[in-house]
Amino acid sequence: MQVCLVTGGNSGVGLMTAVGLAKLGNHVFIACRSANKAAKAIDYIHQTTGNQNVVFLPLDLASLDSVRNCVKLFNEYNLPLHILVNNAGIFNRKGTTKEGFELIWGTNYLGHFLLTYLLLEKIQKSAPSRIIMVASDLASYASDINWDLLVKKTPLNFLKLYAVSKLCLLLLTRELSQKFKDSQVTVNAIHPGFVQSNITIWHRLSKYLGLGISPEAGAYSTLVCATSPEYQNISGKFLDSHTQEIPLPKLAQNPELSQQLWERSLLWTGCNQQQNTRLINYDGTDGIWGPYSLMSNSDKMAEITKHIFHKVLPRVPLKILLIQLIKSIFQFKIGSLSIILFQSYKRYFYMERHLDSPVILQLCHNKNLLEKLTAHLGENLVLWRSELWVNYPAHQLIPFWHQDSYPKLLKGNGKTIHAYIALSEVNEYNGFEYIPNIYLKNCQIKGTDPFSGNSFFDIPDEVAEKAIPVVLRPGEFVLFTDELVHRSVRNNSGKVRLSLTLRLTQPGVKILPGYTSNYQKPVILPSQK
Repeated sequence: MQVCLVTGGNSGVGLMTAVGLAKLGNHVFIACRSANKAAKAIDYIHQTTGNQNVVFLPLDLASLDSVRNCVKLFNEYNLPLHILVNNAGIFNRKGTTKEGFELIWGTNYLGHFLLTYLLLEKIQKSAPSRIIMVASDLASYASDINWDLLVKKTPLNFLKLYAVSKLCLLLLTRELSQKFKDSQVTVNAIHPGFVQSNITIWHRLSKYLGLGISPEAGAYSTLVCATSPEYQNISGKFLDSHTQEIPLPKLAQNPELSQQLWERSLLWTGCNQQQNTRLINYDGTDGIWGPYSLMSNSDKMAEITKHIFHKVLPRVPLKILLIQLIKSIFQFKIGSLSIILFQSYKRYFYMERHLDSPVILQLCHNKNLLEKLTAHLGENLVLWRSELWVNYPAHQLIPFWHQDSYPKLLKGNGKTIHAYIALSEVNEYNGFEYIPNIYLKNCQIKGTDPFSGNSFFDIPDEVAEKAIPVVLRPGEFVLFTDELVHRSVRNNSGKVRLSLTLRLTQPGVKILPGYTSNYQKPVILPSQK
């Protein structure tokens, strides 16, 4: 008996693959999104094969967290893994994955990359073992890989992204087969042909029109490649539905592209980062203090983060937006109007959410936070601006070295301070970094934001290498001043990072109109002595 894992094993080719593996007496795991569909599939396999060793694993390939959880659940069975079939896929859906990658590519390729990578050690220890990628001959339609398209919503021409996703599976097949060429682990790819499956409405209708092949026929090559002794030592091949070899597209044979894809995949899934993130204390030398704690446990912070993602960010503040838009037009506030239009177009409603969300407002009234703020600003803290920062993998929010001084938005005598709260983990792979003051002597200001007045700096590479990252656990925060020169880092943690920045000042300072989405009036927070 061998242990097998089939993604998308609840329907179509995946189900027939699971049936074929179960008929041979193997222990089969079906990994898919729907528990109900998996239960029906498992019941069908039980009745068809008599094999009771068929198990469901929840898996949403459009969520890297779901992939990690699937691997965790599988490892809890403490079993080897002899056969991994990366079968699941989507064709014409549009959008982004949970982490902000293009949906088709993120599901078909990146989710499978992470699943395979996290299981590689177990697969090696279980050798002889086999990995099967269900690809497509449409991979040959991809003329290149536009990396920028992979971190955006699906474009109008979704077919191009489907072709790229299958090309990437062939590149991964090639890369893994090279890495395991001296081992007993084989990696091959299959083109099952046009199958009468449920991937699109045309595939569903094809069986009534006498087109295509059955799911059983579509699973034939996968089963042969996964189980036949003839393929025990064959690796790096691309086979059709009759196990005939298909020449790899020229692009899939490019070793530089294969290596580049491998390295980017490691970065974007967070697989190359160190396991133990270093902890750093900030003593105020450079205008940053902390870390301090809100004294909320990890479960509470996870609950808050989930609430913000599902209840706060998706909700469009229509009434407030409309009022602010009218004000901006009649008062000719170009900066305010620009940011409102930009946020509406992008649907990024991240600013000034402290009043319309009781959860966020409660964070602003946290006793530990207020104690630290009072020590810097005194009594009657004025919260005049708040910002939710959502940083998706492969994205960089603000790539420019800058200072948050806002000289054109504030007027009067008084001090300011900024609080940066980690709602999810912030580390050197997904947060922000700053330049210590001792290295800023020869750094010049290269520009100024025309609306806010914030300064942008020209930082030489040798100075940028001295940057210090901000590292925080969920529920921890730092305070920093206008003098801090900083920028966000490209998110290579493999996870979405969520943080809350609060801008505070003293009662003597007036808030001016300008480059701000200031939907709400400033809030007076109770001071803590």
